[in-house]
Amino acid sequence: MKKNSLAQLFEGRKKYILISIIILVIISVFIINNLNKAIDVEVYTVKAGEVNDTYKENAVISLGKEYHILSKVNGSIEEVLVNENSPVKKGDVLIKISSRDLEYQKQLRQSSLDSYTAKKEESDIGKLMATSPMEYISGLKSSLDTAKAAYEAAQTDYSAKQALFEAQSVSLIELETSRANLENAKSNFETASKRLDESNKYLQTLKGQGLSEKDISEKFYESTKKQIEAAIESEKTSIAQLEHQIEDCEVKAEYDGIISKIPAKDISMAVAGQELAVIDTNNNEYRLECSVLTDVIPYLHVGDVMEAEFNLRGIKKNYSGKISEIYDFATEEKSPLGLKEYRVKLVAILDNVDDDILKSGYGVDAIFTLYKNDETISVPIGSVFSEDEVDYVFKIEDKKAKKTPVSISYKSSTQAVITEGLKEDDKVIINSDEEKLNDGSKVREKK
Repeated sequence: MKKNSLAQLFEGRKKYILISIIILVIISVFIINNLNKAIDVEVYTVKAGEVNDTYKENAVISLGKEYHILSKVNGSIEEVLVNENSPVKKGDVLIKISSRDLEYQKQLRQSSLDSYTAKKEESDIGKLMATSPMEYISGLKSSLDTAKAAYEAAQTDYSAKQALFEAQSVSLIELETSRANLENAKSNFETASKRLDESNKYLQTLKGQGLSEKDISEKFYESTKKQIEAAIESEKTSIAQLEHQIEDCEVKAEYDGIISKIPAKDISMAVAGQELAVIDTNNNEYRLECSVLTDVIPYLHVGDVMEAEFNLRGIKKNYSGKISEIYDFATEEKSPLGLKEYRVKLVAILDNVDDDILKSGYGVDAIFTLYKNDETISVPIGSVFSEDEVDYVFKIEDKKAKKTPVSISYKSSTQAVITEGLKEDDKVIINSDEEKLNDGSKVREKK
């Protein structure tokens, strides 16, 4: 009786065991099939061909009548040298903007440059080597304390000047001078702090290498010398920029003509990008003016050929021209969506406009060529992805996706120009962001 019960129990369990085995086999087959299943991908076959990337922007036509002279610097208006209807020649000084703040900044930079130069000369003739690295660092700490005290004093002075300016007890020039002092003191404090920090870290690194005191001194002061040389070059660059800004304080006529407007007469403080004067030239020159995004500017140059596209009430016309001027500063504007963006003003001269269709004030589409190559290798932009600042594509080899590094010389919104890593007839996967796609994944080209 007992044996029959055991046999029945075994028969019942055998049925469940068999069902479980069948389920496991089905799951295993499903997993294996999925592991071996190729991913369907869209494929691009690499070919050499033309890449022509253009940028379109709204522009306005002027018939050589009005040239707007804009300020390139910030500062108070010192003197307006012309009146409305005054004839002017290109290069004539129209307006003088105070360069006092800029001159002061230049003097501070020059003093800093002289100081660094003296330190380098001391290092060059071996005087600096007379002190130990620790003594030198102690001197840097003293310099940092001095710079910190000067920075705190400048902060206090600027806060006081702001309150006095709001109470109309000090002039704008005094406030701007205080602000310049604050910025310079802040720069000196940050520089002193950075030098002390870098010197401390470098000295500890040298000590950790088990070098002799002599070797530590030599390496330490060689590093210090390089820091000083870098600081000298930085100050020279700053001085050159300030000199250029000081030159721009004399606002000059850019064209021959007649002064039609002098907004500068009603302005006490000019800011970069602000209109100061308008010159009428009346030379029948067709000018195109527009503002382009700052990230486009690196691809545009004075003398580049461009096109203007006119379309009004069924009348369509294309004109060619050349960029004649690109301003060297950007102004903040709002996009149609209300977003902040920075733009640079650009001027182009149209060639051989021999019709009476274009009028002053008409809007046109300005078309600029950002990149053009008649015979180059490119791939769809979606096929490129980046990892650790390196660009890659998935190239298909033996029906597998191979992660391949590439060098890119130019990217447009639709294409990437490849200089290294691919050749003609290579096949790349268009959608590199496919979630299941990895290096070595089996792939199948979509038909």
